[in-house]
Amino acid sequence: MELISTINLLTIVLLLFVVSKIWKACWILLLRPLMLSKRFKKQGISGPKYKILYGNLSEIKKMKKEADLCVLDPNSNDIFPRVFPQYHQWMSQYGDTFLFWTGTKPTIYISNHELAKQVLSSKFGFTIIPVKRPEVFILFGKGLSFIQGDDWIRHRRILNPAFSMDRLKAMTQPMGDCTLRIFEEWRKQRRNGEVLIKIEISKEFHKLTADIIATTAFGSSYAEGIELCRSQTELEKYYISSLTNVFIPGTQYLPTPTNLKLWELHKKVKNSIKRIIDSRLKSKCKTYGYGDDLLGVMLTAAKSNEYERKMRMDEIIEECKNFYYAGQGTTSILLTWTTMLLSLHQGWQEKLREEVFNECDEHGVDGVASSVRTRD
Repeated sequence: MELISTINLLTIVLLLFVVSKIWKACWILLLRPLMLSKRFKKQGISGPKYKILYGNLSEIKKMKKEADLCVLDPNSNDIFPRVFPQYHQWMSQYGDTFLFWTGTKPTIYISNHELAKQVLSSKFGFTIIPVKRPEVFILFGKGLSFIQGDDWIRHRRILNPAFSMDRLKAMTQPMGDCTLRIFEEWRKQRRNGEVLIKIEISKEFHKLTADIIATTAFGSSYAEGIELCRSQTELEKYYISSLTNVFIPGTQYLPTPTNLKLWELHKKVKNSIKRIIDSRLKSKCKTYGYGDDLLGVMLTAAKSNEYERKMRMDEIIEECKNFYYAGQGTTSILLTWTTMLLSLHQGWQEKLREEVFNECDEHGVDGVASSVRTRD
């Protein structure tokens, strides 16, 4: 009799557990999205229809594939339909503000500048950094871009001196040296007195920015910077391909082919950063300590006894990943886009060439640094 009672009790507990999980799944996958869509619609905000589990990811993937098949007009600056075809199409259908779904996560798209400014400047805590997919941290690191609260204040306080005006001025000479080095590589590619050569400029700027950041921020060699650049470029490809896939919590721990490759590349990136850090630790001198660049500032903080001024070694590695990828990726794209615009507007080239000769011809890069003034 007692055994039957125990079995009945366990059955009831198991049944309640299963029912609660089914209810939670229904709430996340169906009821909550429908409820939110209905509430936003009452406020005048509509959007593409939610689809169970996938949201609008399948539509986004389809629109991106179609956009990639289109050839860009070199005489037009209107790249928005090509880069973000989903936003371009949905804006024409639902207006400047609309709701869409990446999986089960709702996202409000705001294109009105004043409204966006109002939301971002709100002091009521409505805007917080959203929870990111694990792939984001593998690529960017859990650095200043993603931490919040007291940790953000502590990291910001520690890192701020590395970007003072005097230190930024000191970076101009190494930046110039890195740029001249890649110019020399381009000259060597000319064979038999060729006047014109073909260069994949986006890849070259990728190498250039990797070299500059490795040199100015971390004091590493050209070879170390390029190795780290290659690993993070591969990581970026896997990250971008994952954005249009549904993320199921826990799947990041499964040994799938994609995860195995991500783990391998992540380990490679961390090992590259560790080698750069170990090299700096070994080269510490009594006069200058660990140096006054970004890595030196962080290593000095690692030895601090004050919590407000202290950084752990794992935090340093994450910040290195964050600054390296964020700085290298955005700057290389900016340079590539600038070069393309200059090629389309010959008049701009002449003005820029004149400015470069005026600023750099007589005094070199040092002349540029001395002309930089602190502005309020």
